[in-house]
Amino acid sequence: MKTLLLEAARGITKNQVVWWIINGTLGKVSALFLKLQNARNHQPAAEDERSRFEERCRALFPDLTVLHGPFKGMRYPSLESFGSTLFPKLLGSYEHELAPAIRKITQTPYTAIVDIGCAEGYYAVGLGMQVRNAKLYAFDTNENALDMCRRMAALNGVVLTTAGFCDGKTLKNLDLGNRALVFCDCEGYELELIDRSLAAQMKDHDFLVESHDFIDIEITKKVMGAMGETHDLELIESIDDIIKSYTYDFPELSPFSLSERKRILAEGRPHIMRWIFARSKSHESP
Repeated sequence: MKTLLLEAARGITKNQVVWWIINGTLGKVSALFLKLQNARNHQPAAEDERSRFEERCRALFPDLTVLHGPFKGMRYPSLESFGSTLFPKLLGSYEHELAPAIRKITQTPYTAIVDIGCAEGYYAVGLGMQVRNAKLYAFDTNENALDMCRRMAALNGVVLTTAGFCDGKTLKNLDLGNRALVFCDCEGYELELIDRSLAAQMKDHDFLVESHDFIDIEITKKVMGAMGETHDLELIESIDDIIKSYTYDFPELSPFSLSERKRILAEGRPHIMRWIFARSKSHESP
């Protein structure tokens, strides 16, 4: 048996094609093993580095207060967020692309603001602090997120109504007054929520909709098509995390390297995102 195995091995080594395949496969397996072993050996060091980096980041926000942007001064009840990264929110760089739209929103005397997909309340509470006379409604299907939203509202002196799922019927039955803002970040459900019928019935109200085209490439096209007759539309595109690292010049970032800035500013989007800012044609722009 031993002799037969030795002869088979000699035959394989003499066949250049077979030996090339086997040798290449073994080489790849060996290289993969070495990479895994190297990663395992370096894991404690990587965890230590990550821990030190996060500690430096946390030191920027000792009292969990937003430092910049339209919601400067808003306080977080705890060091956590839902569905998105926390440090950009506390820094004030989160979705900075929307700053001009948010400025217009805070200058509009809305009678109600509805946040569909409110998470921990970054926008629901932040806008509530700016538009004081508006009734506030915050919806999210995550009860833990709603609990934090309520805590953050109380911490910042904002009164709002929270609930779970919001469909078109729920939205149309809210007490919205003569002009409301609907802020929508509902992970693709915007395609089902916003059709021509809803747009017509909500023609007096404004929308700011995050469009999740990576879920369905048709979302932006269809939502804009549904709202085009009743609303003036503006399309806003997100900025890549690398570009933010080079261009976002917040003073708190000065001690950090470029790669560290990217880690702080990163919002972890799977693709370029877009927002549809739809303003009612029934009202003149402020």
